[in-house]
Amino acid sequence: MPPSGGPGRGHATTTCVYPTLTTDWYFVMVSYQLRRVETDHNVYVKTTVKDLVFRFKAGNFFQNNPFMLPKMVDLVVDAATIPSPSGKAMTHLIDCYCGSGLFAIGSSSSFEACVGIEVNEMAVEEARENAALNGIENCAFVSASAEAIFDPVTLEGRSDLVVGDFPKETTVVVVDPPRKGCSVEFLEQLNEYKPQRVVYMSCDPATQARDAKYLVSYGYEIVSVQPFDLFPQTRHIECLATFELKD
Repeated sequence: MPPSGGPGRGHATTTCVYPTLTTDWYFVMVSYQLRRVETDHNVYVKTTVKDLVFRFKAGNFFQNNPFMLPKMVDLVVDAATIPSPSGKAMTHLIDCYCGSGLFAIGSSSSFEACVGIEVNEMAVEEARENAALNGIENCAFVSASAEAIFDPVTLEGRSDLVVGDFPKETTVVVVDPPRKGCSVEFLEQLNEYKPQRVVYMSCDPATQARDAKYLVSYGYEIVSVQPFDLFPQTRHIECLATFELKD
């Protein structure tokens, strides 16, 4: 990893984001605790992230720190939308391991088109419903393993979107894999496609570091690293790393 330092190409920047306990947060927390806690994993629940509403089964995966989640989405969007080193605006987003569509939907207003892929069919249905629930029309989702994202897959309702045809120089790939990280097959396909930018959210920095070695060997450089302390007083963190294709 490049040495830490000031912002700029070739230097990774790191500032840990912690939840802060203020008087305002205290009342939010009290208010939140008064809400009903759902213990039936088959029941659908709703949550709001900024101005977006997400509906999903209680048993399905969704980031579970509501106080940090808006900040996480903001920083993913910020990382994804920075112009490329050549000054080009990013136009297309591919969201791998997309779950219920959090990052694709959260980024949709900044891109011409967003495509999400997720192996969990129920989560994909939720992602489609969440896009419709928020009136978002430039997102499409497919149920398949992340390794299939660059195949000529059929996107329900959007036959005009072919991921392999996205302009590589203005496409960003967001990955948010499970704790085991990305498969070598997926990373090799990513290398073959060579998007301008990879924005990698991880719940296990060890597997993220392992995958980073592949991305660096493919010609990417780490331009920022941002940990999130979602689970205070534990060893668990989320970590966001941004990789830019070298000129």
